[in-house]
Amino acid sequence: MPMTIAISLRTKTILVVTVALYLAATTCACRRNSNQNANANGPTSTSGSDAEQSKRQAQSLVEKGKELADPDHNQDEQAVQAFQEAISLQPDLAEAHLRLGMAYTALDKKTEAEESYKKAIELYKKLTQSDSKDADAFFYLGEAYTFLHRDEEAARAYRQATKLKGDDEEAFYQLGIAETRLAHYPEATAAFNKALEIDPDDYRASDAIENAKEGTQRIKEGKKHAEDMLKKQANANGNLNMNSNSGAKPGPRRSPGNPW
Repeated sequence: MPMTIAISLRTKTILVVTVALYLAATTCACRRNSNQNANANGPTSTSGSDAEQSKRQAQSLVEKGKELADPDHNQDEQAVQAFQEAISLQPDLAEAHLRLGMAYTALDKKTEAEESYKKAIELYKKLTQSDSKDADAFFYLGEAYTFLHRDEEAARAYRQATKLKGDDEEAFYQLGIAETRLAHYPEATAAFNKALEIDPDDYRASDAIENAKEGTQRIKEGKKHAEDMLKKQANANGNLNMNSNSGAKPGPRRSPGNPW
């Protein structure tokens, strides 16, 4: 699914313009620390050591799938299989559903991808409800919303992530991208500025902030143009009324003593 968007990679910084959504998703999600994986596990049907072993196996499969899905390997069919196996072991592993959606997107399986993203949203929302201070869960919730083009909800999730983790440059950058897509240019500019405060070398934010500033200027120019047009219309209406009144013929007048 082509899409003009910039998504990030924590270990490799790539600017993605008009590329498959999968590539954008991959570069963004991989920037994040994998510590969130352990928090993404839901309850399992096993207990004790068996449950821990199941979690480890599921996470190992997720890591395998991520490697297979990497653009350097481009083995998306095999990645799908790895993520599906992880889900079979840990059905509530949110990251597995998110990554499965990304792999399906790479294979242009839109229906399957959408279902996976929706499941990821469901699971990440549960995580944020059970732990309202889980910044990573809010970040990945924002990612899942982004992949479904639900930008208002994505912005809210990213915004919460930045509140919980004020030094998360990636969260501020993604918040700026979401606000830009919503044409909230002042908010986008503020988010990009914060990202640059944290990482002055992030050229993605430098480029994006210029686009946001241009958007702000376009809105100002659009408002001014609209105001000018309204003034012109008001003046034209006023002149028309004056001309109508000056050209009107006086009506018949009746004598005070003579009724009609």
